Amino acid sequence: MSRLLAAGLLVLAVSACGFQLRGEAPSGLKSLHVSTEAPSQVAVEIRRSLSGGPTRLAADLKVAEAQLRILSESTEKTIQTLTSAGRVFDYQLRLRVGYRVTNGAGQVLIAPAEIEIRRIISYSETAPLAKEVEERQLFEDMRAEAASQILRRIAIAHAGAAAR
Repeated sequence: MSRLLAAGLLVLAVSACGFQLRGEAPSGLKSLHVSTEAPSQVAVEIRRSLSGGPTRLAADLKVAEAQLRILSESTEKTIQTLTSAGRVFDYQLRLRVGYRVTNGAGQVLIAPAEIEIRRIISYSETAPLAKEVEERQLFEDMRAEAASQILRRIAIAHAGAAAR
């Protein structure tokens, strides 16, 4: 009974502070065409995200309400910290995605912009394979976050353009 009471109090406290799951970005956008200049995993993630929502993925640019063009995508891994013995302690992972958004008439909604996401990953000489798997998972999470940020920015830009 005390666990149930504690859980109830926790739910009440969290909802009272205004916490809300992020969910899907609000969007009045009916259709979006996604294109890339080079293969892009972020574009794949954006297409996957759109497949389950109210905004449909337009295969043809002519029928799309807006066009997202992924201009570039790059990943980078650099040494963040060294131990006193000169061995790697931490790496910094970086994902950069360049993009631009135009409406159906070709007018710019979002001028060429770039999103940069960084993560720190510790390194272990005793478990290099596990760290490699962790690195791949972090890059996947970073791509999902970049896709989500781009979709939110498109929703905001579209709402601003519709209000004008």
